[in-house]
Amino acid sequence: MNKIKQNKITFSLILAAIAIIFSSLTLLSLPVLFNYKSKVTIIENNFYKNFKFYLNSSGNISYKPFPKPHLLLENAIIDLNQFQEKDGLIKTKNLKIFISLRDIYLRSFKNFVSTEISNTNINLKFYNFKELRKHLYQNINKTIILNNCKIFLKNNKNEVILISPIKNILYKINNKTKVKNFNINGEVFGLNFKSEWERDYTKPKRSFHNIDILYPKIEIKNTMEFEKNNKFQGKTQINYRQDKLEYNFQFDNQKIKISSPNDGSTNFNIESNIQLRPFYFNGSLMIKNKKVEKIVDNFLLNLILYDENYLGNLNGLFNIKFDKLDNKLIKKGEIKLIINEKKINIEEANFILDKIGHINSIISFEEDEGEKKLITINQLTIENYIEFAKIFQIGSNKIKNIKKIYFDLEKNYGQTDFIIKNVKINDGKRNLKSKDIFPVKNIQNLRSYIRELIN
Repeated sequence: MNKIKQNKITFSLILAAIAIIFSSLTLLSLPVLFNYKSKVTIIENNFYKNFKFYLNSSGNISYKPFPKPHLLLENAIIDLNQFQEKDGLIKTKNLKIFISLRDIYLRSFKNFVSTEISNTNINLKFYNFKELRKHLYQNINKTIILNNCKIFLKNNKNEVILISPIKNILYKINNKTKVKNFNINGEVFGLNFKSEWERDYTKPKRSFHNIDILYPKIEIKNTMEFEKNNKFQGKTQINYRQDKLEYNFQFDNQKIKISSPNDGSTNFNIESNIQLRPFYFNGSLMIKNKKVEKIVDNFLLNLILYDENYLGNLNGLFNIKFDKLDNKLIKKGEIKLIINEKKINIEEANFILDKIGHINSIISFEEDEGEKKLITINQLTIENYIEFAKIFQIGSNKIKNIKKIYFDLEKNYGQTDFIIKNVKINDGKRNLKSKDIFPVKNIQNLRSYIRELIN
């Protein structure tokens, strides 16, 4: 009797297994037989309803059950505008629309789960950023995923000015936490970065945006808070090695104000007022506790050797101030710049020699066969000859009547050594010139050359 019961149970299990396998095969095979091409208009309309992007499909549409049930569109254009350009924002041969089995068999195609695009180019123009920002803040959308894509940023002439390989983009809303995320993992200018944008719908006027550059290690944290479209404020924090930068900014009626709240604890402090229409700015940047060589190589050189196309319609005044510099002689300074008609001109440059006097300089940069060079024409005004004598170890009676020293200085990019030439000493009674060129490696070299000239 027990054996009979056991056989019945075994037979029932076999029947159940056969039913499950048969049903599964049927469920998987039936959608393949359906003509999805006839539902193109419905799929396109519901794509917009679910993702708030316009879709135009002209190729094959097929159903794929693995790894999750989805539709595969082999020729599709995706754009933010209904009346798309030729290639739109995205033109892809690999668009996956993930859909529930229920919608597959009901053939309603209303509720898409997510969409994924792989191995595709994304064509961006500057005006697209405004549209994308509107999408971030105003639209409710299902999950959008992009894998192994490239962003091509183009100017108004349709010329590519930047290419950014993107490993992954995840754009989604968490229905439980009510948080919207837009995360990017990619590369720009050869730097690997991760970007995370977040907005909590329980606090809709505030958003957060963090950017991590992996090497060199740079962390940028942004907080934005909106009152209305033409009025908002925010905060930016930047950490790079030993440097910590912090800025507050306010936007109100086409005017932007930027300031550094903790100017005592940061190395780069900004105070600036910007007017957008017409565009004009007046600002200053204070750089503290840095080496002069680093300022020249990493900041001034890139500022002066610029591409005019990047300046656009920039117009204004920009003062760069220096304080507590890590240098034996120069402790403070200021460079005044005028930016106008795609040109950056140095109007004035002066530096303070600690307890000695000040230097007025004419600064320029040259680039010859890839060699970048700083060139300055200088006038040193001696205000305290006793301190000058102490620093350069010269008898005070020999320097007492010298008021000005003129000299040229040249320094190649990336090098700490420099040369001094065309030295002229004018004390009112004598006018000495030297045609010699003095290579300077350290402060001891400089002292010996000064003693040689004056003695």
